Amino acid sequence: MGRIFKAILVLLVAAVLGTLGYAYFGDMSAEPVEIRTPVALPDLAPAPGSVAPVVPETAMAPAAPADASAPQSGAAPAAAGAGLDD
Repeated sequence: MGRIFKAILVLLVAAVLGTLGYAYFGDMSAEPVEIRTPVALPDLAPAPGSVAPVVPETAMAPAAPADASAPQSGAAPAAAGAGLDD
C-alpha cells in the first residue's frame, strides 16, 4: 500500500515539474497580427467615409421639463423597493 502512495506522489511531482518546465521553456507566444475594422456607433460620429444623417433642429431641442407637482402614474408606492437585493 505504501508503494502505491509513493508512486502517486512521484507522478504528481513529475507532472507539476513538467507543467512548470513547459510554461517556462515552452514557446507559447502568439504572432502579432494587426487587424483594423471600422465600427459605426449609432449615437456618435459616423464612420469614416459615410455620410452623416441630417437631423432637423426640432429633433435636437431638449424636451420640456416635467412638472414636479403633477401626480405620477405608475407603480404603487408599496412596490417602490420591490426586487432590490441589498
